[in-house]
Amino acid sequence: MTRTPERRGSSISRLTISGIAVAAITGWGAYAYSALSSTQLEQQVSGQASALREYQSQFLSERMKAENGAREIRKLQEQLALAKGEIEQLTVRHTETEANLATAKEQLASLQELHAPPALDGAVAVRGVTPLPTKQDVILAQKALTDLGFGKLEADGVVGPTTQQAIEEYQRLVGLTVTGLLHAQTLQSLMRSAKVVAAQNERTE
Repeated sequence: MTRTPERRGSSISRLTISGIAVAAITGWGAYAYSALSSTQLEQQVSGQASALREYQSQFLSERMKAENGAREIRKLQEQLALAKGEIEQLTVRHTETEANLATAKEQLASLQELHAPPALDGAVAVRGVTPLPTKQDVILAQKALTDLGFGKLEADGVVGPTTQQAIEEYQRLVGLTVTGLLHAQTLQSLMRSAKVVAAQNERTE
């Protein structure tokens, strides 16, 4: 059978419409796939951005902790340096104190030896009996008191008010019992003190 031109035109039109429809369907499918891919990509990018922000926040937090720790370490180092300086100062003061204490002990020993009770040359001391000083003892004591700076006393061998006052001042200074009497211990101490001062004066001259 021979097709007429009208039928041929109708077939071509149907094919054209079918092609256009297929193209339209394909275009819409591609658009839908593109839109779906963009949404997934946006979600992935959003998730990565959120993870990055969280990592940045953690990094800043850890960095702040590290900086605070470094500041604390510096403070501790400064406090340690101050403590070392104070320990060194205390050590120096302790050494000076020990040296001063040793010097004081030596001076105390010298004073104890200087003001020790006089020896009685093997004689037995009689308890409660105080021997009276001789005139010569009083003269020596008056000269010693004058040399030691307890006033200008006249060496006459008499224990008058001025001599008695000088004896009391000396006893009070060296730590003896203040009586104003020229007993043996005071006389012995006076003699030794006068010898020490005389020796010092000779070295100075």
